[in-house]
Amino acid sequence: MSNRAGIYIHIPFCASRCHYCNFATGGYEAELATRYVAALASEIRRCNLAASLRAADTIYFGGGTPTTLSITQFAEILDACRDVFDIAADSEITAEANPGSVSSNYLAGLRDLGVNRLSFGVQSFADDELSMIGRAHNAMEARNAVAEARAAGFDNVSIDLIAGLPEQKMDTWRRNIDEAFALDPDHLSVYLLELYRDAPLLHRIERGELRAIDEELTVDMYFDLVDEAARRGYEHYELSNWALPKKASRHNLKYWTGAPYSAFGVSAAGYDGESRWSNTRNLNEYLSRIEGGESPVAEREAIDEDMRQSEALFLGLRLKDGIDMDAHRARFGVDVAERYAPDLERLRRAGLVEMSDGRLRIARAGKVLANEVFSVFV
Repeated sequence: MSNRAGIYIHIPFCASRCHYCNFATGGYEAELATRYVAALASEIRRCNLAASLRAADTIYFGGGTPTTLSITQFAEILDACRDVFDIAADSEITAEANPGSVSSNYLAGLRDLGVNRLSFGVQSFADDELSMIGRAHNAMEARNAVAEARAAGFDNVSIDLIAGLPEQKMDTWRRNIDEAFALDPDHLSVYLLELYRDAPLLHRIERGELRAIDEELTVDMYFDLVDEAARRGYEHYELSNWALPKKASRHNLKYWTGAPYSAFGVSAAGYDGESRWSNTRNLNEYLSRIEGGESPVAEREAIDEDMRQSEALFLGLRLKDGIDMDAHRARFGVDVAERYAPDLERLRRAGLVEMSDGRLRIARAGKVLANEVFSVFV
């Protein structure tokens, strides 16, 4: 792993809000976007960097839908990053994108700016499912977007899918993953549906308009993907992520390995190795603070050594290789097998974890009960 930091940039605008979303997002307005990009550039240029954050080799534009911004606005943000940070020449620069929000010329413009990785929020290749969850694109637009990205020179393209949607059947899910793999993505992220309290999709379920599928079927969908991806040569390098060789998300690996990362924009959260902080989730407050010369940080938490070691355990267990227990003891002075012996034995008997070759890993059955495993270390 690189010893350089990452940079996360949050773009809160969307053409429409998905019916399951709990991120800090809102509708796109041209004037608001102009103010926001200026505020982002100002936040970046004014940031007081810890030494651990100054050299970076990943930049990740998340959202929202970053591709609601113009190429000129992307350039303004990247220029600010390059003015402030020591950005490695071989950096991974990712932009999340929604199919239907990009054109061939737009994608070529992103490549010219140095963006070299795209993450498409496809979620499903079934048009009825896309309509149900409030996505603004259809399946054909998703296929076309990936083809246009390839034509524009992108050799690192990721696709997101959601498993466990209301009314979803196994045959529909299998068509979704077959369609995804037919596009030869370099990376695939698949998330099991989780609905927050005020999600419109949850309200429709509660009113009886939609039927939530049972948990057992969702688990079957997950393992169907696990096995199919393995057959196709994709490495299951993290619980929700699969990649072809050398195509794992370098930026997201920083989160799971405890590397430092800066974060800019509304609701963005960063970590410098000593503390974690997050900006206000309120867009108007964010703009007001930045334009008034104030910090947008709403919360900050110091991370002590015990918190670091427990985070290293539950984040590391998300990864395929799990925890090297000798390396963990050398770093933190904690013998994992000894400190957590009763819980680890309970989890081992339940088939949720396994220990071999000096490593602690989540077992196959534990991949869908990961929170039960993580709770031991929190």
